[in-house]
Amino acid sequence: MNNIIELPTNSQYFPQESDLYFDTWERPAYFKGTGDKYYEDPDNKHIIRMLDDKPYSLGVVGKNYKKLSTKPLCQSIEQEYIKSLTHEQLNGVQVVDKTSYHGGLCIRQYIFPNIKAELESRVSDVAFRTVIINGYDGSSSFKFYNGAIDFFCTNGMVTGIYDMMVKKHTKGLTIPKLTDKIKSSIDIFYKQAEQWNKWIGKEISDEDAKECFEAIPNASERFVAKLERQFHIECLSHGRTVWALYSAATYYASNSDGEFTVRETNQDHTASTLMHREKQIRSWVSTDEFQKIAA
Repeated sequence: MNNIIELPTNSQYFPQESDLYFDTWERPAYFKGTGDKYYEDPDNKHIIRMLDDKPYSLGVVGKNYKKLSTKPLCQSIEQEYIKSLTHEQLNGVQVVDKTSYHGGLCIRQYIFPNIKAELESRVSDVAFRTVIINGYDGSSSFKFYNGAIDFFCTNGMVTGIYDMMVKKHTKGLTIPKLTDKIKSSIDIFYKQAEQWNKWIGKEISDEDAKECFEAIPNASERFVAKLERQFHIECLSHGRTVWALYSAATYYASNSDGEFTVRETNQDHTASTLMHREKQIRSWVSTDEFQKIAA
């Protein structure tokens, strides 16, 4: 599911309702013993929500798992934004909500169009963004990180990820104050724009692009060929540059259709797949191959 909420500039900054805001409960887990009898499992439990007016298990988790509800989590972080940012910076904030596995994984993205860097190409502006990830199925820790988004093609730019915070769902889980982290991340965002401008000005060859794409983790020959075709599309707007190379990779990480279609199943996994793609490209940006060509 993908729901974009754009608030009027004179309203509250953040939405009060969302598909991410649903109630959950903990219920005992059982296992089948001898003689077709079922016994309560002392080491595990279900996390339950209502779906289509029926109870639905989001996952089986361990007994020490601490459930962290998405609504108070988001509202707490939004209060940190209100403390940290000016009215001008908050004005027009966009909230993008996505779920996978029927709510087992919840992803919220805040995009701040008034916190932006104008790049030298004049084709792209990039805006500051924050991503929150929360899960109920035991497979995902709570994550909070900052990055950027390209206004030209709405690619979620994954190189500008910094101050990532990861918290496991265990007893004692608390979310620290984020005011200083938010302010420092914005400073890093503007410094990162200097690097992006260097990428815009650095030309590369088709051979350079192919060799660099081949360094993406688990890249097949067919996958590399798809990225090469996307690179040529990006070159029409950005020239044959490192920026076009990078834009092709972030296009793959941000889109679930066309050449990079996510196969549909009844598991509602598109948002999860894109999250893993973003992690894959984030890892690629750190490789020697990319760092060498981008230097």
